[in-house]
Amino acid sequence: MHDTHTQPGWHPRVTALVPCHNAAAFISRTLDSLASQTWPNLEILIGEDRSTDATPQIVAKFAAGHRNVRVLNRQHNLGWLRNTNDLMASAEGELMFFAFHDDVVDPTYVETLVRALQDNPSAVLAYSDVEVIEVNGDSATSTFDRLSGLHSSLSRGLVMAQQPHGWWVPNRGLFRAWAFHRSGGIKPNSQGEYCADWTWLLHLSLLGAFVRVPQVLCHKYYRPGSISKAWTHHRSQRRALRAAGLREIWHSSLPWAQRAILLTAMMTRPWRLRKRRR
Repeated sequence: MHDTHTQPGWHPRVTALVPCHNAAAFISRTLDSLASQTWPNLEILIGEDRSTDATPQIVAKFAAGHRNVRVLNRQHNLGWLRNTNDLMASAEGELMFFAFHDDVVDPTYVETLVRALQDNPSAVLAYSDVEVIEVNGDSATSTFDRLSGLHSSLSRGLVMAQQPHGWWVPNRGLFRAWAFHRSGGIKPNSQGEYCADWTWLLHLSLLGAFVRVPQVLCHKYYRPGSISKAWTHHRSQRRALRAAGLREIWHSSLPWAQRAILLTAMMTRPWRLRKRRR
């Protein structure tokens, strides 16, 4: 049992994890949204991944103007997955969230999601709906409510194992730091980083409930060249994701009987890729 400290006076340290590489065109918007948060106990932890544009200068200027910012300047390019895992390992917060450098969060984002976790001490993650803004300016709201009301790890795992529509939305949420240590972080598969956050969320769903806050607090901006727009979808990726999902279940802390049910469900169901967004 984990001590979640959800008493009325709970004021946890929260860390915003900002992995960035060649983000000069848009990272200032993301950083400004973090600086505008109403939650006072916030650490902003930036992993500057050997950018070749003006990102290091923008990040350094931002850090100089804000006392709650730490910058980890990488000695060599790590890629988003290793960069993000190292940020989680280096964070001081009891709670964390990914502040991807093309996302913007509302000023009350952290405060609202902290209260959602306070009201749900068994939950591992709280998240909001997400506005998705396409390159051409079109926008739509993405929601995910398939886990609402599910109180067992097995029931949540059976849903997430299907990679259901909108599975990626909770990755814009606030999660407990112990989940990183329990899950082992975000792991690559045989296709590299592709959809690695799906297996991460699958494992987190086995650790605790996901709480949806039904309002838009996060805005995801697509840009020309966005990774998730450029990726193709083919059979080798389906095989890689299935194998990665099986490994997450196998290495989880679920009782063997429940792991067997999940492993069988994943092995026997028809497998199709659902696009993810990072």
